[in-house]
Amino acid sequence: MTDADAAADDAPRAPNRVRSLTLRYLTFFLGVFIMSFGVALSVHAIIGTTPISAIPLVLAFATTVSVGTYVIGINAVLLTAQILILRRKFEPIQLLQLPAAIAFGAACDLALWLTSGYAPTTYPEQLGLSLLGSVVLGIGVWLQVTPKVLMLPGDGISVVISRVTGREFGGVKILMDSLLVVIAIVLSFILLGELRGVREGTVIAAILVGWIVRQLQRRVPWPRILSP
Repeated sequence: MTDADAAADDAPRAPNRVRSLTLRYLTFFLGVFIMSFGVALSVHAIIGTTPISAIPLVLAFATTVSVGTYVIGINAVLLTAQILILRRKFEPIQLLQLPAAIAFGAACDLALWLTSGYAPTTYPEQLGLSLLGSVVLGIGVWLQVTPKVLMLPGDGISVVISRVTGREFGGVKILMDSLLVVIAIVLSFILLGELRGVREGTVIAAILVGWIVRQLQRRVPWPRILSP
């Protein structure tokens, strides 16, 4: 095959690659948007929110700043931590995690507003809403991570620590989520004088979200055009 023939064969592939990459990014941001509704439902359930939103919720209880603004802030801190850990090995493309985090924070505030009418009054209703929030969040996480284009800083920091230490990602993720929850508990007692934002719903989310993601990855065929 001549160079001209090879170039002719590659020509139709370029638009397909661009289309695939575009669709993968759109899928990523769709996942982020769906995740925000999972967070919102868990907040309205009252019995504890997700680990990544626990600190923002506690701070929002203590101030007049929105949950979404604090979500952006905590993600910016986690992105900074990645840069400090990796230093020269940090890939500049990963700075796109910041606009993704901004989109996630804005989507959280929007989702909280759109779902503000949900106010469960009995514990079974609260538990049901917490479970629903975890399922929705799991679907969003699956759509966010599977295209393999970006990830939110909350997951990115676990990837970085896993890479540096050689430890399994799943174990590092559990440790990071646990750390965020512990910080949220400490802040809650310091700022509010009581425990708020972290309860059994937080444990439900920590367990169920990962299980949902694994089941979707195993059982739902992923379109080839959305694969790297």
